Amino acid sequence: IGLITLLIGVLGWWYSRQTARRVRDFTAACDSIVHSDLGRRLELGPRSDEFDQLSSTVNDMLNRIEQQATLLRATFGSIAHDLRTPLYRLRVRLEEGLMHQNVSATARDLIAPAMEELDRVQRTLATLLEIARAESGGPATQPERVDLVALAREMHELYSPGMQEGGLKLAIAAKGEAIILGQRQLLAQLIANLLENALKYVPSGGHVWLEVHPEADRVQLVVADDGPGIATEDRNRAQQPFVRLDESSSTSGSGLGLSLVRAIARLHRGEIELADNHPGLKVTCSFVRAPGQ
Repeated sequence: IGLITLLIGVLGWWYSRQTARRVRDFTAACDSIVHSDLGRRLELGPRSDEFDQLSSTVNDMLNRIEQQATLLRATFGSIAHDLRTPLYRLRVRLEEGLMHQNVSATARDLIAPAMEELDRVQRTLATLLEIARAESGGPATQPERVDLVALAREMHELYSPGMQEGGLKLAIAAKGEAIILGQRQLLAQLIANLLENALKYVPSGGHVWLEVHPEADRVQLVVADDGPGIATEDRNRAQQPFVRLDESSSTSGSGLGLSLVRAIARLHRGEIELADNHPGLKVTCSFVRAPGQ
């Protein structure tokens, strides 16, 4: 009885280790597929057990998702090509119309606002394409090592003059080094959108803070202000495309700023959180720190 009990215990221990190992491999493969490589598939073993059946089903699902993502990218690429060209030609013709000397002042007053609206449509289209590209899969290029501290300092230097002209004070707290894997251009766009929102909504005399906090295994990027903020019940809705919380506001915009921030954060395996800054809004983007630091 003692030997049989020992044998059962050893077999149970071995089976549990094998099961735990396959679950870890399964989880790691799924995590890699979700965040970086839609073309990867789960490995199938020779035993055709329950894990292999599950892997086969998941692989079929991934094939379908990859086909839809490819179709989505192709569709948006066609939309970009079909819309950008006529919009560009239309703007050129409007500019040519303004250059004619016999154009009346009334016509000029009508053409100038039309050109401004056309520029807004082009910016909205470009932002939508960036969101779709970020949401439809992984980065188009191999990720690089990006120092968020250095990038934040560059964006602080770039936006400080504009903040001062708007009567705002932009402070920065970013020291040391905080390396993450990603695309530098998209991360710069993320910071720019958050600073643009602060510049747009914080009244003159307000303050904006740009901070980077390296932690053991993550990096926290924070943009906070002492402006009007966003109510708790509206924070999730504010991250959806085309949502403007104050429709009566005269501030221009398409409601895509925070939506693009969320898409870029998700593309970099990050998370975004909107919180109260007492007063104002505090946006925290949390990223996985690159290995080897």
